[in-house]
Amino acid sequence: MSSLQAVRTALNPRAVAILGASDDLLKWGGSMLNLLRKFHWNGSIYPVNPRAETVQGLKSYPSVSAIGQPVDVALIAVPQERTEAAFEDCAAAGVKIILMVTSQFAESGPEGAALQERLLGIAARAGMRIIGPNCMGYFHSHASMNLLNSQALMRNEVLVKGEIALISQSGALAGAMLSRAYDLGTGFSICVSLGNQADLEVCDFLEYAIDDANSKVIALYVEGIKDGARFVALLRRARTAGKPVLIVKAGRTALGQKAVQSHTASLAGEFRVFEAAVMAAGAVLVDDFLELIAQAAAWTRLPAPSGPQVAVLSGSGGGGAVASDLVGEARLQAAALGPDTVQRLLPLMPDAGARLPFDLGAIPGPMRANDPKWLRKVLDTMLTDPQVGAGLFLMTTMPEMVQAANTIVEVNRENSKPVAFVNAAGSAGAEAGARLKAAGLVNFANIKEALGYLRNRLAWEAHSPAISAPEDSPARTAVEHVAASWAPGLITEHDTKRLLAAAGIPVTQGEVARSEDDAVRIARTIGYPVVMKLVSAQISHKSDVGGVVLGVADDASVRRHFHALQQAAGQVPGAVFEGALVQQQARADAEVLIGTKWDAQFGPMLMIGMGGTLVELLEDTALLPAGADAQAVRQAIQGLRLFPLLNGYRGKPKADLDALVNLAQRFGRMAVQLGARLPECEANPVMVHGDQIVVADARAVYAITP
Repeated sequence: MSSLQAVRTALNPRAVAILGASDDLLKWGGSMLNLLRKFHWNGSIYPVNPRAETVQGLKSYPSVSAIGQPVDVALIAVPQERTEAAFEDCAAAGVKIILMVTSQFAESGPEGAALQERLLGIAARAGMRIIGPNCMGYFHSHASMNLLNSQALMRNEVLVKGEIALISQSGALAGAMLSRAYDLGTGFSICVSLGNQADLEVCDFLEYAIDDANSKVIALYVEGIKDGARFVALLRRARTAGKPVLIVKAGRTALGQKAVQSHTASLAGEFRVFEAAVMAAGAVLVDDFLELIAQAAAWTRLPAPSGPQVAVLSGSGGGGAVASDLVGEARLQAAALGPDTVQRLLPLMPDAGARLPFDLGAIPGPMRANDPKWLRKVLDTMLTDPQVGAGLFLMTTMPEMVQAANTIVEVNRENSKPVAFVNAAGSAGAEAGARLKAAGLVNFANIKEALGYLRNRLAWEAHSPAISAPEDSPARTAVEHVAASWAPGLITEHDTKRLLAAAGIPVTQGEVARSEDDAVRIARTIGYPVVMKLVSAQISHKSDVGGVVLGVADDASVRRHFHALQQAAGQVPGAVFEGALVQQQARADAEVLIGTKWDAQFGPMLMIGMGGTLVELLEDTALLPAGADAQAVRQAIQGLRLFPLLNGYRGKPKADLDALVNLAQRFGRMAVQLGARLPECEANPVMVHGDQIVVADARAVYAITP
């Protein structure tokens, strides 16, 4: 059975067997049987318990085989030591899908992992597919079918038919997110917890959700992806289908990522690669799992912002000031009203009040009280301003909280721009919050959550698919020729530059000298001053050991520094001195790093940032897929904190941005071509002086792939 067919069967079963069914609702087999019946699913339910004739009023069976009827899904809620026999029973009965909530498998150590593999073998031989183990189940609200064990469902009488597809590797977090959805007055189309993903996994349910007419937004909580290429392809497909995919990724720190041969590899931690790959595919990353649900819910109910300018309204001047600060920190803009808008507002408020952020508390009470539609008129007028992309209403403790909530509901239903509502009144604003919940409008928990939605929605609306760059066939041939001469391991600067030159990337002229006389000859050919660098396969960062000398101006200096470099190599245990690289000295107004890294899940990645010896301290880099188009590369460069250094800072000549983008794309095409054969490649520094851009130093790691 294909994965997609298995998912469809799991979500739309005709018959479900529950192994471990019990009358005790504190046991998993008891609570899940109770929850399956609670929402009036119309399929067949078969409790399996060899020690009972009936369970919760239903006829019980000693085994799945004894049922004698087709079973689509078997829920296994028996102790770990009985799971193998349960799988054999399900296989003999022709069960299609096993939902495995039992834990203590691969997540618990080698013995559990071995048992999990045996269960997979039983399932594979019988053609069964598995959800779990170590999960809490799933539901399909539009089929009224619930196999999710959740306190949120135990405490609610309705399985809300929602428009958000939630796919989570954590069952407990799925329950927490479901509870938040209910608090917001929304629900899920499907809700799936996957646990260990021993068989069916995130991509299988993501593929289903993309095609599902009831799922308008897809929310993912992921810890690990089994197939990065498939995941990215599905994200692109969802983007093409107009379905936003919002993701919370756990494990964002790169504690397991050891610094390797280059800065590029150490700066491109595991999460940064994930982030770059999924954002390039059009997905949205969210920091927090509760915020994930608030943003997903807002996506289904609020119009999109028309621009980054946010107009803040608050019942407090201080609240408006804080919100305005946070607008800037969220990389949005504080809106300013145009003169025409101000003139139209003057009949509604004093001249001093017709400015953003609006302080509603500063408006005289009679002006508000004498016109029940006062706030509606203010908001409608504000939203017509072309320099306002969205509104943010921060409700503090104020007299008209319920009326304000009613107005926000009306405005969002009837305007093409959103007004995000933040309830800062706590329990005093509960009635207003309930009004929004009843209307299905998101009641954001705080200002940052609301601004996160506006920022992410804008980015999603502005995303455009990548445009492939044309192939450079001569460069491809030249790159293959150079790479074929390499042995696996760390590649010296001189040989790395040969590869870059083959790819059409400008590099400084230079040659390796094996003796003092060679060094003098090369320096005279290049022309003074020159740079001299230590060459040793065992030393990657030459400047750390005094292995780089700038401004060498004459023959005597060349001889002296050649000897000094030889001595520097001798100070590093195991290092072999292979000579000195003598090269032209390049000028720079700014130093840039450009590098590539092969990721086992997501393929070749391209890093661009401000370079030099302080690159790790500055951490001013951008990461994107190596095949990124010119627009994406340009935006990455312009997004660097120190981009002003490339853009004419303090009278320096502006860098030729087109040339820099082209150079970075050549790096990317080279990385795509060599694939896993090029685990790392870094040029640092790339010397930028106006339209003169040249690689002054480089290193690479080469690998032979099967």
